[in-house]
Amino acid sequence: MAEEKEQVLFANEAYRLTANKLVQADLQAELQGVNKLVITRGGEQREVVIPALPAGCTGMRSNLPVLTAMYNLAAYELLDSIQPDGSLHAGANWSTVWTRDIAYAATLGASLIAPEAVRASLESRVKDGVILQDTGTGGGWPISTDRVVWAVGAWCLYRSEGDIEWLQYCIPVLKATLAQDDRVLRTNTPLRTGETSFLDWREQSYPDWMTPADIGASYAFGTNVLHYTANLILARMLEELDKDEEAATYYGRAEALGEAIEQCFWNKANGQYCMLRTPDGYPDERTDALANALAVISGVAGEHASHAMSSLHRSPWGTPAFAPYKSSTQSAYHNRSIWPFEEAFVLMAHAELRDTAGAAFSMASLLRAAMAFGTNKENFHAQTGCAEQTILNSDRQLWSVAGMLGMFYYGLFGIQYEHDSLVFAPCVPKGFAGSHWLTNLHIRDMVLTVRINGYGTDICSVRINGKAGSPIIPLDSKGNMQIEIELLPADDEEPTPEFPPAQEDLPEPQWDAPTPTRLSWHPVPGATGYYVFANGKALGATPECSFPISRTGGFCTEYRVQAVCEGNASGLSCPWTVYAEGARLLLQPVSIGAEAEYEVEKGQAWLDTKPCTALLQYESATLEAGHYQLRVQYSNATANRSDGNTCALRELLVDGEPVATIPLPHNTTADNWECYTLSAAVALELASGCHAFALRYNPETCTNSNGEINQCMVRAIELTHRN
Repeated sequence: MAEEKEQVLFANEAYRLTANKLVQADLQAELQGVNKLVITRGGEQREVVIPALPAGCTGMRSNLPVLTAMYNLAAYELLDSIQPDGSLHAGANWSTVWTRDIAYAATLGASLIAPEAVRASLESRVKDGVILQDTGTGGGWPISTDRVVWAVGAWCLYRSEGDIEWLQYCIPVLKATLAQDDRVLRTNTPLRTGETSFLDWREQSYPDWMTPADIGASYAFGTNVLHYTANLILARMLEELDKDEEAATYYGRAEALGEAIEQCFWNKANGQYCMLRTPDGYPDERTDALANALAVISGVAGEHASHAMSSLHRSPWGTPAFAPYKSSTQSAYHNRSIWPFEEAFVLMAHAELRDTAGAAFSMASLLRAAMAFGTNKENFHAQTGCAEQTILNSDRQLWSVAGMLGMFYYGLFGIQYEHDSLVFAPCVPKGFAGSHWLTNLHIRDMVLTVRINGYGTDICSVRINGKAGSPIIPLDSKGNMQIEIELLPADDEEPTPEFPPAQEDLPEPQWDAPTPTRLSWHPVPGATGYYVFANGKALGATPECSFPISRTGGFCTEYRVQAVCEGNASGLSCPWTVYAEGARLLLQPVSIGAEAEYEVEKGQAWLDTKPCTALLQYESATLEAGHYQLRVQYSNATANRSDGNTCALRELLVDGEPVATIPLPHNTTADNWECYTLSAAVALELASGCHAFALRYNPETCTNSNGEINQCMVRAIELTHRN
């Protein structure tokens, strides 16, 4: 009977969370006070002691013990992550600082509880005046290009600390980083190329046929939202220093990028943002939960915000990193997984929209995971809720820890910053109704104790130090403040969220000996039909596994196939290209400067960092006027294609003039120098006549994340006449 009277925070088909207890089919976790958690699974018990927080630490207490206990666990784990050098390591199993992790963690709550450690960590991710990109697909930057997330963490730290010297440090770093991206990530739109932010295991989240070079040339929704936000933040930093004219430049860049994001990623047909677009413009229509949440929080989602959040696919355990899941791999890391830090951003987006039902779902997911595991795990399986079934995992994962703290700071208590004011906009779902306190909260020159009572998002009354006040407090306020906020409950019952369930996609179609007159592919299990595309445009639909084609007079045509069934679809197939006679040329390397380490031999050249400031000359070609695509045959086996920071870069010269910087990322396993693939394509418009092509290492445009190792093997240049 006692359990029936206990307040139920959240319940669904997978678990039930009360003020003291978690119950799910294979596990029970129960609090004994707020300092001990007893987890029972398979007849075995495990006790987790939750230490009291040190004096001076920002604290939280509630009449709901689970909130007090899980806050204390997260705060303790964050403080336990501070290393002797003052930085925050990424987790119990990750003894280093990463740009992405520390920036997201700072944004979620670490900057409020450990500002000095956040600053030391952010500073450690700057080298030679630019932000370091984390290791990743193909050897990091410029295949992975989300390092600008550093700006989000840096701005969050400034807003809570108000340190002008910090701004003066950040501004030149951001300027130099964005300028370097401008030089290398040049496209004919404001959009930036590069891998999806955080989803940096290509086998887990990208179509099977895409190489690291393809990934580097694609457009990712979330990464572009970060570039939008970085420009916006730099503009605001400059405004803080009264540099309004300079700020206007970056506001303009953010506005142009925001418009391009709308055009590129919003799908009017299904009312969702696609996760990415391939280099040739096809959308990958999966939904990226982090990207959608960041779009809402940054404001770039605009009028799409509510629909973007309500259409995110969910599992009973939380919000998967992306959906539909990738059917070609059963393993779980980014695929088929829920990441608490990402769930925390989803929660913040729901709170931004005053959506208590959505917030309740995400809050419960975060609390359930911490209760079940006795720590803030890195990730867990989206279909079972278990952490053991993922490829990699860690206790005390920094951004998971910060995500739990952010649930309180930016969700429950609704801390916001607007211009020169601190604003409290609580978002308390009905199941979480009660009295909740934040204590010893340091923001600039204020020390705050904040109490919220009730539930909902509408404020009934505010008292500051016993007197009637406002939830909007000037940031230049000083001293101790006790803020009491009474919420006005909504009249309507809070609905149970009905989000679309996450499911698997259909497998990508595989070609079956197509010919220049007929496409053919293997049947896809579960498909009821297929769409056929040519050069980015729909060509037709068929229930069969073949489709007739004919020459259209073009120089080359790229065909794709997509499998579909009601409510589901596959990714697009690997392109299959039909060339007109003479449309495709292979130009061989012929000579390299004398200072190069090796001469050109057997149609290939070794390009090492410093010796190859000399030109590598290719055969000249006499061409008719038109649009061309140029790709380089290369091998980069410096490290595995899924990791490292040694993506090679070379400048392409046409007729002696530099026209593009070409990334040559890791494309195989380490030391397998016999594996050659093609770089991403460079679009050229060439006049009629003879043209000369060359590659060189230019320190101004070709410096990679490693800074020293920048090497690869190259063979022919492929030159294709497009039209």
